[in-house]
Amino acid sequence: MSEANKNTNERHDSKVKRSQQQSPSVARSSSTGERSASARIIAEQQPVMRSVAISPASHQERILLREPALQRVNPGGLGIRPPRGVDLQPQLLDTAPTKQRGQPRIGGKSKSLSSLGEVRVWHVDHASLTGRPDDFPLLRTSRLVHSAPAHMISKRISDCIQSRSIRSKFSKSDNNGNVAKCRNTEFCKFTISLYSGEDGGVLVEVHRLCGDCISFMKDCRAILNSAEGNDELHPSEDKPLFLRLPVSEMKFLKTASLPPLSHKEEADCVNITSELLSSHQCDTKMLGMESLVVQTDPLKSPKSTAIMASRMILCPNDSGNQSFNVHNYIMSLLIFADQDAYSTPEGSVLTSLEDHSTKLRNLAMSALTNALSLFAAENTLLTIISPHREWYSNVLIPKLLQDLSTAARHPFDACYASRCLSTLAESSVDFVLVMKDAGGYEAVASAQEVGAREFAMLARDAGNYHNILSCCV
Repeated sequence: MSEANKNTNERHDSKVKRSQQQSPSVARSSSTGERSASARIIAEQQPVMRSVAISPASHQERILLREPALQRVNPGGLGIRPPRGVDLQPQLLDTAPTKQRGQPRIGGKSKSLSSLGEVRVWHVDHASLTGRPDDFPLLRTSRLVHSAPAHMISKRISDCIQSRSIRSKFSKSDNNGNVAKCRNTEFCKFTISLYSGEDGGVLVEVHRLCGDCISFMKDCRAILNSAEGNDELHPSEDKPLFLRLPVSEMKFLKTASLPPLSHKEEADCVNITSELLSSHQCDTKMLGMESLVVQTDPLKSPKSTAIMASRMILCPNDSGNQSFNVHNYIMSLLIFADQDAYSTPEGSVLTSLEDHSTKLRNLAMSALTNALSLFAAENTLLTIISPHREWYSNVLIPKLLQDLSTAARHPFDACYASRCLSTLAESSVDFVLVMKDAGGYEAVASAQEVGAREFAMLARDAGNYHNILSCCV
């Protein structure tokens, strides 16, 4: 019995030894398996980058975040755009661009000018008013009017829109609702809707879609006040002090001890704007153009800085244009940037890229207006542009007259075009003769009609240009 137990114990001990000998390898294998399993779990799959086509390639639409090819063509050249990907250095030529197909002829009647004689009034029938939808809360920019019917309120609003130079499109059918789509001079878009209110009143609601909220609120208050019959100027509508008096003439600056601004610091400020304009990013380019408009305005910038930036715009051979030629960039925008706009049907909704290009060109015209006015006030305009006087006569002036003749389609550009033409006409009689030969009277007459119908600012600027053109014989 003891022998059997002894054999049993020996077999048990041998099994234990074998298990102990195998346990390190098993442990190592198990730990390795755990590490590999954890490695498989922790390993992160890299995302696959994909692209989506916004529109068919046949449309040849420009994509965002890319510099349009038109900004590299030669201003004053034949107006032929280079192939995509080809970066041509802009050069100043003395030949005028050839007339593009589809562009309206100066002095001739275009389709957009067919109804200029009619007074543009927004007529809304009181019986056609519908209740406001309750799917979203009532906006704070609304007002309930009980003192007048809908047709009188809409008439007041249309008069206010004309006086504030707001571009608008009124609904033509009851199916689209009593809505006016508007865009002000700061390119802020909003809508004006009329609804039937309580106790027979009219609910006027103004809804901002996009753009500067401060500019919107100024127009919104004026529109709501006019709807109630209160056309008095709001106290906040007065121009601020820095728009009525140059900064250098303000009292605090005369008593303040500020360090003088060196020429290098002024040049650095202007060079930053030049770098922004040379960027391929659309938003960066827009920021640079807004900065250029401010820097060329002596009411918002030091006069020495304004002269430096204005010289870069008017003189292609200026020393500040060595790294990036601001003159050629601005002039290429003025001459070529609106070629696609003539093929766009009137009244159609612009895409975001087209709206971006329109605002960019409008800012370019504003900067050119500031530059011409600054040197005209210093009586040095002819001296500045004399080396390229022929180019201004053969290329820039006909283009500005064309912008003036298409005021019904581009009223904001027409305002700045009339100001530029007025400054050039006052500086030289030769420019006046060029304007008259190019159809200046016909262009300004059509602009005055559009201004009287829709834009008070255009009517004022075109009227000033007409007076200058008539006085200079």
